[in-house]
Amino acid sequence: MDVAEVTRLWHAAYQGSVGGRASGRARRPEPRPDRVNDIADLCAALEELRQANGAPSFRMMERRARNAGKDLSRSTAFRISRGTAPASTDGLEAFLVACQVPPRDRAVWFDAWLRAQRQTVRGRQDGDGREDLKLVEAVVADTSRGQVSHEAAVRMLRKAGFDAMERYRRFDAPWTVECLQCAATFRIRLSDVVLARTTCPDCPKLTEHVREAWAELLTNPSGLLSRQVVRALRAVTVLPARLKRDHLDVPVFVADRTTLRILQSNAWHAALEDVLRRHIRRPFYLDVLLVHDYDTLPAPRNGQRHRRLAKAAGLVDGPLELTPRSQEQEHANSDAGNEAASRREAATAPGSARAAATTPSSWKPTSNSGA
Repeated sequence: MDVAEVTRLWHAAYQGSVGGRASGRARRPEPRPDRVNDIADLCAALEELRQANGAPSFRMMERRARNAGKDLSRSTAFRISRGTAPASTDGLEAFLVACQVPPRDRAVWFDAWLRAQRQTVRGRQDGDGREDLKLVEAVVADTSRGQVSHEAAVRMLRKAGFDAMERYRRFDAPWTVECLQCAATFRIRLSDVVLARTTCPDCPKLTEHVREAWAELLTNPSGLLSRQVVRALRAVTVLPARLKRDHLDVPVFVADRTTLRILQSNAWHAALEDVLRRHIRRPFYLDVLLVHDYDTLPAPRNGQRHRRLAKAAGLVDGPLELTPRSQEQEHANSDAGNEAASRREAATAPGSARAAATTPSSWKPTSNSGA
């Protein structure tokens, strides 16, 4: 008889015997390698493939693989059918040859084997990562059990610039928080906060949107701004914006008195708010803060305080730099330290004149608003 006909009859006889022994049980499902996610799924699918091929003996599978030039021992075929995944793609291909899978249908089985191996590696890495997180939590824990309490977790969260929107559950559990800077809501893990691996995704976007809106404002899209105001707007520098809850603060650095005098009127704020609402898709109340040159302040002491507060509030991207003229003035003030001290002592004496004060040095960040 023809070999193919013998094989067909063998399969039919086997399926009939399995159906008779099953005594009404559900028919064995066809193997689905596209649904394989892990090693257990892969081994189950390979066993289903062997059963669908007529459940050949392991000796027959060894002979089929050898005839095709593949290496598959009886013991290896037995272990694969009992739940041990093939150690390599060569072993998987030998098993597929033994189950008479044509070459065009083997690619989907190779993909399934790769997915199962990746899942195994990922699970091993997750296990190692959990052990590392336990050690980190034990270091920052404030309880005798080596765990972080809710109060300590909230303090860590606030220090990182976030506010909790729900109760703390676990060190590596997702936690709904709100950014204190821009009021964006998202989910993070306290472990990522402790390891400094998380930032607000919306804060950089806010500054980018404000600068895009400012660039559009300079084109005067509404036509309501005068040429004088547009020139003044081009001469200033937009500092990083802040959105706290529903209040949007846009600090603007003004370097000279003329520009400051022009922009002190809030007539141009409506045009700025109009373009901002096209770029920022959330309700807000606009507040424009004019940060002007510290040399223009009326009192030197107030200028020094203004400078310290602006630097601490993060109104500039980089450190405040002194101009060359200001550096010379700083050196002159340093050389005349004793003389200044004597003057301060004289100023505090009864009936003496008011104390002399030096003018604080000016600073000018790099402009991002054009010439």
